[in-house]
Amino acid sequence: MQVHITDGWLVFCITFGIMLFATFIMGRLSRHFYTQDAVLRRFSIMDLEWPGSALELENLIKGLYKLKDKRSATAIGAVKKHLYADFLFMPAAYGSIFLLCMKISWKMDYFGPEFFALLAWLQIIPFLLDIYENIYLLQKIRPDFEKTSDATFKRMQRIEIVKWGIPLFSLIVALSAVLYFWVNGMYEKGSLVFVAIVIGEVLLFLLAGKMAAKLIKSASDHE
Repeated sequence: MQVHITDGWLVFCITFGIMLFATFIMGRLSRHFYTQDAVLRRFSIMDLEWPGSALELENLIKGLYKLKDKRSATAIGAVKKHLYADFLFMPAAYGSIFLLCMKISWKMDYFGPEFFALLAWLQIIPFLLDIYENIYLLQKIRPDFEKTSDATFKRMQRIEIVKWGIPLFSLIVALSAVLYFWVNGMYEKGSLVFVAIVIGEVLLFLLAGKMAAKLIKSASDHE
């Protein structure tokens, strides 16, 4: 089902900007991702969401509580805040893909409108799965962590595949269509303003990341 969204590209710029903002916050928090496994090591959010085995997830979470001094509380707090910030990222990211696919569906002929409208609505599935996954992980981050059963671990892996597969496939197809329209000159000149806004948001995001990195380095040098 196609949905015509008034000022769709403007709304897209807003959701895209919120997504970058949430990404910036999560990137700063991920700097504190440490766990005490066999040795002290850093980890990424993907290590938590998509571990190689149930035992690896167990070691990672238990390792958070084995850290010494204040590092344990900092790491646990950073992981939880990252998962909470993801609740801001999710609607913005999946919403951006929804808007992009829905806008393209209005420009396509023949099978295109239904196909891209379907891709747009499919974003609801990974959105709900992402919410479920975050709630599951937030409940698991506790000192009395119990090892995940093999059945639950396999279910979470399947969820991860669907959660990433649908939006990535949709984004690749949508960007291919945008490139096709661009190469063939099938776009409205007024939409170029929104392209400039998106590029500006990305540049601002990259600049903010570099500035934050410099400030952190400067602060650590003075300690």
